[in-house]
Amino acid sequence: MKMTIEELKISNFELIQTLSQEKILANGSFIDISLPPRQIIQEFKTLSKTRRKLRNLGIYTIISLKNTYIQLNQESCLKIVNQYIHGIGWHDLQYICFLDIQKGNIYIHIIFNRITPQGKLIDIKCLGANWQQYEVLRQSCSRILENPANNKYLQIRCNCCS
Repeated sequence: MKMTIEELKISNFELIQTLSQEKILANGSFIDISLPPRQIIQEFKTLSKTRRKLRNLGIYTIISLKNTYIQLNQESCLKIVNQYIHGIGWHDLQYICFLDIQKGNIYIHIIFNRITPQGKLIDIKCLGANWQQYEVLRQSCSRILENPANNKYLQIRCNCCS
C-alpha cells in the first residue's frame, strides 16, 4: 500500500461546501456534522474570527491510501483517521472529515481550523508531513488492516466450518 499525506494552507472554509457535494461526510470534532454545509462553514468562521488578522484560516489535509489489499468500510476508515489525528496531536482542533472510498484506493480529506477552541493557534510553518506523521499513519493503518474483523475475505466461512 502506498501512503501520501499532503497538507495545504487554506484562506477560507468554502472547500467544505465542495467536498460535501462530492464526498462522504464522515466525522468531525467540535462541530455538529448534521448541520447543513453553510452552517458548518459559519461555525468554522466563527471560531477563526477569534484571531482577527489571520489570513490562512485552516489546514487542508489529503491522505491517500493507494493499492489497499483489503476493501475497508467507512467505520474502518474512521478508525484510521481518529488514530492518526490523535497520534499527531491535532485532536484538540476543530475539524471535519470526508471520505472517498474506491476499490483499492481510499482518499481522506480533513479540514482543520487553525484556531483551537481554547484560542491557541497552529503554526503553518509545520505544514508538510514529516516521517513521524507517516509512521503514525502506518501504525494506524496496520492496526486496522491486520485485524481480521476488518478483512471481508477472512469473514467468509464455508458451510462445513459454521
